[in-house]
Amino acid sequence: MISRKTSAILCGVLASYWLLSPIYAVWHFDEYASTAPLLVRYVLVPAALSLIVLCVGLLAPPRVATGVGIYGLSILMGLFLFEALLTVRSVPVRLSMLGQLSKQQSEAMAQREDMVRGFTLAQLNKLSGATKLREAVLSGFPKTQVVLCSGPDSVVSYRADRYGFNNPDALYETTRLESMLLGDSFVEGFCLPPEENMVSQLRREGIHAIGMGIRGNGPLTELATLGRFGPMFKPRHVFMVFFEGNDWENLQAELERPWLRPALAESADYGTPSTANEMMQRAKSMMDDINSRPVTAADLFTKTEILRNFIALQQTFTRLGLIFPKATPAIPEFGEVLRRAKTMAIGWSGSFTLVYVPQLDRFIGPLPAAHAYEPLRTRVLGSASEAGVDVIDLTSALEKELQPETFYGPDGHFNSRGAAFAATILAAHLRGLAVVPSVANFRP
Repeated sequence: MISRKTSAILCGVLASYWLLSPIYAVWHFDEYASTAPLLVRYVLVPAALSLIVLCVGLLAPPRVATGVGIYGLSILMGLFLFEALLTVRSVPVRLSMLGQLSKQQSEAMAQREDMVRGFTLAQLNKLSGATKLREAVLSGFPKTQVVLCSGPDSVVSYRADRYGFNNPDALYETTRLESMLLGDSFVEGFCLPPEENMVSQLRREGIHAIGMGIRGNGPLTELATLGRFGPMFKPRHVFMVFFEGNDWENLQAELERPWLRPALAESADYGTPSTANEMMQRAKSMMDDINSRPVTAADLFTKTEILRNFIALQQTFTRLGLIFPKATPAIPEFGEVLRRAKTMAIGWSGSFTLVYVPQLDRFIGPLPAAHAYEPLRTRVLGSASEAGVDVIDLTSALEKELQPETFYGPDGHFNSRGAAFAATILAAHLRGLAVVPSVANFRP
């Protein structure tokens, strides 16, 4: 005979799992419970499930309660097994993003003093101890071989140009620059061969363009990059590529950096590559030490949220369209970033355009929860409208495609097809401009 204690334990275990979500959401209220959709998804629904299962375990006949507990735990176990499969499949991608190399690849890298694993500008400035904007590192390491990602058989890398970005250095020998793209890893061309990234494919469209993107950049860092390099090149068109997945969160973090926040001021001294040389050399020295250490599986737990995501069944729920992004707090400084960038471009008779890149998650699942991503899109496009900034919204363009998820790679960045798609839209935008502003002489 089934005892009440057994049925209560089974239902209690199941109820405890569903209770984790509301506890975590309330603990991180601003991010996961501050809006009605988030409150329903992460607090009310799982709390109700937990309460129902608990009541069944305590009040229903033991046979019924035991059945609910066994079937419920079986379903939960199945979800975890599926999550485990997805997690195992994602481990090589995550290690590749962290720059893990095979023994042979590590030995080859050790023989090249100019090779460096991927980095963020926030990391470089923390390592170098930058305290002033004019001396901060706002580009990669010039003339180095930068690892974008790695696989079992090959390493995807690029030769940085004279300023540290993913461009052919010969582009700077010309007397005219048409377009400059600011952004993060989407502009840097994460895990794509140099000839297949978005900027390269824009050049294939006949547009003389350079990309000034480094992984981890956010809007404020991109504004500072424009302030430093824009007056040197005076491009006809400046594009700031905003990624829906993390740029809003990146901006929040950037505003907390004392050396970077002054980039918003009209009187900001953005410095030059030469004023940042000392910090660049210091960061390079420290990165060389970091590069000498191998990337291991332990880094997955210290540098990613793989464990938290596993417990939350994130990949499983994402494929079911049940993962909602964090709340989107108001950041009035974003509008100021756009206004300052536009003012700079106008200063040399150029134009400024915001490019909105949606994240992969909004397109996957049997019932994609695109509406959950609209609050951020609304804020971003609204800020652009108030600042009088033109927008190229790739969301609308991708939504018209039959399978928009096929434009992304396993790591969530554009694959070659997605990069070509974006480049085609940007090229069409440039060709469709009624008036092309004049451009001052290009003097690097």
